[in-house]
Amino acid sequence: MTTTTKNISSTFDIVNPKYKPLVYAGVIATGLAVGAVFVPIESIKIIGLTVLTGVSYGIANDMIACRDCIEYFTVGHKYDGLELRNRPLKTLNPNLNAIVWGMIATWHVCSIAGSFFALIARYPFRGLALKISAVQLAPYLAFGATLTVILAHVNARIAQKLPFSNWRVPHELQAGWEACNARNLTGYVVLGIGGIALSVAMIAARARLIRL
Repeated sequence: MTTTTKNISSTFDIVNPKYKPLVYAGVIATGLAVGAVFVPIESIKIIGLTVLTGVSYGIANDMIACRDCIEYFTVGHKYDGLELRNRPLKTLNPNLNAIVWGMIATWHVCSIAGSFFALIARYPFRGLALKISAVQLAPYLAFGATLTVILAHVNARIAQKLPFSNWRVPHELQAGWEACNARNLTGYVVLGIGGIALSVAMIAARARLIRL
């Protein structure tokens, strides 16, 4: 193998071998979600759309978070300085980390949420003959993701101004670390509340009480 070939190979071989299953699962799941939106089955489309929305949110959110505190992005979020051994990627590049973390941190949760949405939107429950399509849900998912990014950013900035007590993290990094924690918590809380609200709205729409 020539030196040039080795250099090219090493450039693309940035996935930490220990975490290849984690990274590859996120990439494959995202790829399947892209394909799912083109499948002529509405339930599959809804699942794929939910995953893609979640991944898009995750990447957008982490583009900021990785710049707030790249040290935060280890598996398990345990501080180890700038070491690479506990990171999915063998690089501290914030863009690459944001893309990978945006996938691996969201696809599984969003797959479950998407399956639940698909069930509520399409299953022939008694008295709910009307069915909801992926196209009808798309604006609400997009709005929810956008709102979550905004709320996460606001909460992160608030968290940076609060007193810190995490003795495992150097003092100069604690503001950014807490900002990342706040972003994560906000995402899960809004997903839960928003998911419940959207589910109720879908049931009401299927019962012809409201229009989506």
